Amino acid sequence: MSSASRQTRVSFEEAQQIILERAIAGTRIVEVPVASASGSVLAEEVRSPLDMPPFNKAAMDGFAFQRADAEESDTFRIVATVAAGDAPGASLQSGECIRIMTGAPVPSPADTVVPVEETSLLEEDRVKFHDIPARGMHIAPEAEDIRTGDVAVKAGHRIQHQEVAILAAVGRSTVKVYDDPTIAFAATGEELVDPGTPLKPGQIYNSNASSLRSQILRAHGRPHPLGTLRDDPQHLRDRIAAGLEHDMLLLSGGVSMGRFDYVPEVLRSLGIEIVFHQLLVKPAKPTLFGVRDQTLVFGLPGNPISTLYAFDQYVALAIRVFRHHPQPQATRYRGELTESTSGAGDRVLLVPCVCDWAGDHYLLTPLGHHGSADIFAISGANALALIPAGIDEIRRGQMVGFRKLYNY
Repeated sequence: MSSASRQTRVSFEEAQQIILERAIAGTRIVEVPVASASGSVLAEEVRSPLDMPPFNKAAMDGFAFQRADAEESDTFRIVATVAAGDAPGASLQSGECIRIMTGAPVPSPADTVVPVEETSLLEEDRVKFHDIPARGMHIAPEAEDIRTGDVAVKAGHRIQHQEVAILAAVGRSTVKVYDDPTIAFAATGEELVDPGTPLKPGQIYNSNASSLRSQILRAHGRPHPLGTLRDDPQHLRDRIAAGLEHDMLLLSGGVSMGRFDYVPEVLRSLGIEIVFHQLLVKPAKPTLFGVRDQTLVFGLPGNPISTLYAFDQYVALAIRVFRHHPQPQATRYRGELTESTSGAGDRVLLVPCVCDWAGDHYLLTPLGHHGSADIFAISGANALALIPAGIDEIRRGQMVGFRKLYNY
């Protein structure tokens, strides 16, 4: 696709592919506490410095004994008790057993544990085994899970809660991960005032700055607010220049074709390459994407629904690339529409929906609204149905593609 065509109108799929091509994987590596690492991508290979378990470990509460002794008698003398965290203690003699707890080290030469529910206590120091297990039962052997030097978690792996547990289990308190992007953001418009401030005639509250900050945090970015930007070219230039010091810059509003929509002009004056500025998508048609050096710039339409969904479908993609996410593109699902919905002519239509699981497939209930400013109508939306271009209507009961919202 030529540069000229990219700067006119591109499709939904083309926009995402362009962002994938131009997005930059971050090179900063930081060391963070393991307990805080969930969602980050590992920037080092972590090998285990120990066997796990580090000893033969009792897998049940019961009695540890030598299985060969059970060929002679089913009654044993209890010579000690070993709990989790204790040292193994003295070796067993023939006919002896040790009362043992789950997680405790099994003393030598015991090779089997009989569960406590399969025994009867005859005296304080004598026990009878009723159902004698096979040799080795109910013991987790040393190094059964992992051996010293084995890879515990590979570099490039996205850390989830189970990896947090694995890293802690091999003794790591900190771990090296790829850093989160710093993201400058602002909403533009003379009519905007901060929530909590009394409104004057013609003013509205700045909801986009709050939603952008929330989405940046949810997507593992580090937000840097630039404040509300006035519709003044020099003011915009000064604040945008400050924002270009960050990994990404997000601007909500001022990107359309109105008399006071100065953002594209100011971006060009600061040397930003405008890669595209119109999408064959509804909502968020005038979404802008640009690049200067290592900084990505997104101009998002000012209507709240457009800002929300443009971030979700385009900005979040670039954040995942920056953070070395192994699967940066959002998963696409299929679901059944519970109501008919119209298409958007030559544009892909993004329909906010409530998505529910019906036992064997997804159900999508569209949420009607009065346009891209009607943020109140989409409360509860957790999915976007993707209605292809060129379709006049999709009827109730038909299957459509969709993506889950805010699934970062």
